[in-house]
Amino acid sequence: MFVKSADTVSTSGSTLILPSVSIGNVPQLSVDLLINTLEATRVGIIHSPYLVPISGTSGFDHLPDQRLVPLEVYQTPDMKWTIVQQRSPPLAKHHKDFARELMDFIELGSFSRVIVLTSSDAALRGDAMIDGPQIRSLTVNCEDVLANKLRELSLSSLGSGYVQTTKDSEALPLKHLHAAGVAKPLLKLCQAAKLPVIALVALVFEGDNVHDAINLANATNSLLDIVPITQKWCPPQSWQWLMAANNAPSEMF
Repeated sequence: MFVKSADTVSTSGSTLILPSVSIGNVPQLSVDLLINTLEATRVGIIHSPYLVPISGTSGFDHLPDQRLVPLEVYQTPDMKWTIVQQRSPPLAKHHKDFARELMDFIELGSFSRVIVLTSSDAALRGDAMIDGPQIRSLTVNCEDVLANKLRELSLSSLGSGYVQTTKDSEALPLKHLHAAGVAKPLLKLCQAAKLPVIALVALVFEGDNVHDAINLANATNSLLDIVPITQKWCPPQSWQWLMAANNAPSEMF
């Protein structure tokens, strides 16, 4: 259930960017870059009984007093970009339930576009995907403008060497997605609802995934023109603890 921070909050006509908790936490890290760089504000939360409950200190430099919760909705002042940040994974055996909740949020939000960010285990990729771009795409009923942009950026379809837009009745190549969290059931629901959606898939290994997150954020920005190409990303201060868990401040816990 989407709980707005104010009655004036509107997502109609906005582009939704939605991460899936997946290998390396790459999508969440990419969303960290987007939110912190854009200085987007939290306009609500999505309350879900299917997520591991958590609470913690702020994850963003421009919102130092904010407490984080499992599923947050951010928006830029012009309401052009609506960005979801997910801080905890779905409970075991509840991925499909959670995907249906996200689908309800998407349908009620009347978004102009839906972009799903996810990652997949590179150790399980097919031989054809070892070479070439390590960010691929999955599309359902993709509009021509974005399909052409995917071709220009060489963001070829997962499992093939070219951009392929899947229609309602065609099978999505989801067998190539591994450790991708809720992305599989969510994309199936989007296709069944005839909802246009693009998923950007980062093929990664588990480890220090900062570089992978930057690459995925760059690909998202190149596709959507969110910030000027010359602007540098602003990682939040919380990133200094990514690979230094033993030195993290006790306040984080």
